Amino acid sequence: MNASADPVSRLFRQALALLLPALAATLPAQVAPAPVASSSAASGGIVELSPFQVNASQDRGYQASNTLSGTRLNTRLEDLAASITVVTKQQLLDAAAVDLNDIFLNEANTEGIYQYTEWQQDRGYTIDVVAQNPQIANRVRGLGSANTAIGNFASSSAIPIDTYNVDAVEISRGPNSNIFGLGEASGTVNLIPSQANLTREFFSFTARADSSGGWRTSFDLNRPILRSRVDHRGLLAVRLAGVYEDREFERKPSRDKTNLLTASPSRPASCARTSPR
Repeated sequence: MNASADPVSRLFRQALALLLPALAATLPAQVAPAPVASSSAASGGIVELSPFQVNASQDRGYQASNTLSGTRLNTRLEDLAASITVVTKQQLLDAAAVDLNDIFLNEANTEGIYQYTEWQQDRGYTIDVVAQNPQIANRVRGLGSANTAIGNFASSSAIPIDTYNVDAVEISRGPNSNIFGLGEASGTVNLIPSQANLTREFFSFTARADSSGGWRTSFDLNRPILRSRVDHRGLLAVRLAGVYEDREFERKPSRDKTNLLTASPSRPASCARTSPR
């Protein structure tokens, strides 16, 4: 019985072996997805996010289009509801603005020692704040002195401000919840410190004198020192800025001497307002 069944079973197996490949060819095939190359592998290097940066090369003279003081991000001034004024480097140079009071002299809704005299009453005595600390003897929006920030980081208002190493000054009038911790009721003055320029070299020297016998000299030097061998892109630059001032007053022999020097490097990922020069 087993011998008679062997030819039948052999024939069945041969027919099944012929039909299975044809049946498999008619069924839909599932193709494995091709491996997706990562962006870092495709570019051949590490993926680097673009920094939050305001490029001052877009500024035209006294006109600045973007700011960091509104939201701590690079935002166009026309898209912000806050009252913000950007004093560019060119305006600081043309107005010969040295400190915060010089800047407030030419801006709207701001008052310094040249337009406003702050005084206080302390146990029956009148205190002249201008004589004690002229850096804070000012007010914005008629309320009080604005708090000071350097690169969007809060700074003490008692620290003297000198524009020799400042690329721009952003004046934000009134409170701003987007910059929580910086927005006072009167406003915020944000100083943009000078940063090295990776693309070009420049040097400037200024000297000035006044009728009281005082004089002031300052210099600003920028040098790219390292470039890429592949695309000649700037990789590292250094900027030096210094000032020496001998200020005299009407009441002799009172005088005030200032000697400051700042060095600032810059890399492609620096987060600041880059210099237009």
